[in-house]
Amino acid sequence: MKQYKTDKIRNIGLVAHGGAGKTSLAEALLFNAKAIDRLGKVDEGTSTMDFDQEEIKRNISISAAVAPCEWKDCKINIVDTPGYFDFAGEVKGALRAVDTAVVLACAVSNVEVGTEKVWQYAEEAGLPKVL
Repeated sequence: MKQYKTDKIRNIGLVAHGGAGKTSLAEALLFNAKAIDRLGKVDEGTSTMDFDQEEIKRNISISAAVAPCEWKDCKINIVDTPGYFDFAGEVKGALRAVDTAVVLACAVSNVEVGTEKVWQYAEEAGLPKVL
């Protein structure tokens, strides 16, 4: 396995309200970085990040999941988090391990309560945020 200097490692957390597209974005990032060879889909149960049987059955993320990829000589660890309030502890825990929070908003429903909550969690963790 390739070794990276610490200044070449980035940990990003994908956070948002449930159903905003975090897992789909993670899948697209991994595919475009050539870390995976097929673009999986949440609704088909083929996404890389949602691998637990309960996640596949429900078409939602229940636990935070991590997948690495390489981009421009940097290792990027993508942390996909659940979006539903029942799993807020997973989001808060994941935010303690990342450098940046990528906050997603649904193109249809825009900013929702969960969006505001994850923004607040990132603020509390002192993280830079990208919307």
